[in-house]
Amino acid sequence: MGSSDATADLLKKLSPDHDPNNFYGSLTATAKGNPGDVLKTAPSDFSLGFTVPGWKKSLATRVAYVSTNVSGHTIPVTGTVLRSPVKWNGPGKRPLLAIAPGTQGAGDSCAPGKKMDQGLGSEGITISTALNRGWHVALTDLPGLGNPAIQHTYMNRVEQGRATLDMARAAGRMGLKGLSPKNPIATWGYSQGGGASAAALELQPQYAPELNLVAGMAGGVPANLFTTANAIDNAPLAGAIGYTTNGLLQAYPEIRPEIEKEMNAKGKALLKESADQCAEETMLKLGYTDSRTLTKSGKPLGEIMRNNPVIKAAIQRQEIGNLTPQVPVFVAHGTHDDTIPVEQGRIMAQKWCRAGAKIHYQEFDLPRLGPLIDHGTPMIASLQPAMDWLDAGFHGKGYSLTSCSDIPS
Repeated sequence: MGSSDATADLLKKLSPDHDPNNFYGSLTATAKGNPGDVLKTAPSDFSLGFTVPGWKKSLATRVAYVSTNVSGHTIPVTGTVLRSPVKWNGPGKRPLLAIAPGTQGAGDSCAPGKKMDQGLGSEGITISTALNRGWHVALTDLPGLGNPAIQHTYMNRVEQGRATLDMARAAGRMGLKGLSPKNPIATWGYSQGGGASAAALELQPQYAPELNLVAGMAGGVPANLFTTANAIDNAPLAGAIGYTTNGLLQAYPEIRPEIEKEMNAKGKALLKESADQCAEETMLKLGYTDSRTLTKSGKPLGEIMRNNPVIKAAIQRQEIGNLTPQVPVFVAHGTHDDTIPVEQGRIMAQKWCRAGAKIHYQEFDLPRLGPLIDHGTPMIASLQPAMDWLDAGFHGKGYSLTSCSDIPS
């Protein structure tokens, strides 16, 4: 077997397209109903190798639910609800943690709900930690992941935030024991998921004011895509520029002529190739791509994004920090994050705080270990502090907060 065949075989094992009973394949581009309505459910499982005392397969349920895209049309999104078998020892109803996943890729086989019961996925530690604390979990797949009728709108602020909120809505409408619209809810996410969680927290007062949202965690937030585009250029996750561009084309088709005008043949090929890839394959095949090789002008894509007014306007809509969360937020970021530089996390937290939001800001000054690793280690380091912070609030002990003047500039 040649090296390319061996690599292809490895990638199939990393991201099998698992679709029991055509649950995902039968989805369409539109959905009828109100945001958060349940379209269908099916049994699932959680087998990522982490111990949860008393775990049973019957406690995991796959769900398709209604959300809203940037054009105001209702669309189907999928996710998984996991009910904790651990006794809740706090006051009132047990909490629901609405998790948005970090970067999975753009292909339909990348949906976390597809990977979860195959022993794959990147959210297992977070899920198991929450379940072990007695919290229920609702994990969205985010728009387009798993649904062959819709391209994943990677990093789209509005669609990811709405999908996270609608996942929480759907969890309370599924008729599952121990879950109702009255459960206290916190959002959670890191990296792409951090952006989705942060966007959900910003959008909730207008989009889902009835939700019993009490707090949120947003880590490694890509609050400024111009800055992030520069950071990932010629780096391990360089191919993610294809995810972002394809997502913009799905959400804002009016920018297609401008993209066509700027991208050369290699750039257009990257867009096509990355559209169906999961992150592992993208890093193996497209890692360390120099974006100057993708454009007709030979200029970096980050520069083109800033200078082309049509593309720039679409990307500016994704900036996080211009609306104000109405609940306390734990903001985490790595000081030496090479993929999503810390400055954008600081700016977002400062803007929120000065607008009156209650912020706990924690920066993790960890040793530099290498490209992309320096983005991942703060996710691990922030897990327990953020869980403890949320747990204190769930137990009625309040949330520790950071004064605006103590957030680094």
